[in-house]
Amino acid sequence: MSLMNFMIKRRFWSIVFPCLLLASACAWNDAAVTPVQASVFQDDPKEFETHIQKYLALQKKAIGTVPSIPKENADAALIAKHEKQVADAIRAARPNAKQGEIFTPGVRRSITMAIKHTLEGKEGAAAKATILGEGNPKSDGLSPPVNVEVNAPYPISAPFSTVPPSMLMALPPLPKELEFRFVGRNLILRDTKANMIVDVLPEAF
Repeated sequence: MSLMNFMIKRRFWSIVFPCLLLASACAWNDAAVTPVQASVFQDDPKEFETHIQKYLALQKKAIGTVPSIPKENADAALIAKHEKQVADAIRAARPNAKQGEIFTPGVRRSITMAIKHTLEGKEGAAAKATILGEGNPKSDGLSPPVNVEVNAPYPISAPFSTVPPSMLMALPPLPKELEFRFVGRNLILRDTKANMIVDVLPEAF
C-alpha cells in the first residue's frame, strides 16, 4: 500500500469511526428505551398532549374568574375555598365533560399497556404493592370514599396513593397543574389547582 493510500484511508477512518461510535451509541439508547416507552401513544403521539393543553387553557381561564389568594397564605380553609371556587368555574366551563375525553381509546390503550409492563416481574410486584398499599383510598378501608367520576371533587381528607417512580417514568409527563393518582385500580387525572378529577381510566390494571 502506498503512503498516499495509507494516509487517505487513515483520514477516512478518522472521520467515519467516530460517526460509527455515535450511531452505535444512539442505537444503544434506542434499545435501552423500554417497549412501553416506544409504544406509548403509537396511534397519535400528539393526541394526549393536545387534550392536556386544551384543558390547561380552560383551567387558566377559570382561575382568572375567581379571587386569587396570596401565594404565602397557609390558611387551609382559605386554600380549600379557593380550590372549590376554581373547580366550580371549571365545571361551569365544561358542564358536559365525560369520561374518556382525555383518556381517549388510543391513549387508554397505550397507558394500560405501559402500566401492565411496569407491573410485571418482581419489581412490578413491589410497585403494585406500593400502589395498592397504604395511601390508596380504595384499599385501606378506613379513608372516606372517593367518587371516581369526571368533575367530582377529591375529598380533602382522603389520602393520595403513592405512584412509584417506575410508573411515573412509564407514563407521559404532566405539567404541575395535573397529576396521576390511583384510586383502587382506577387511574385518575387530578387537577391540583381545583382538587378535582379531570378524567378516569377505570380498571387500569
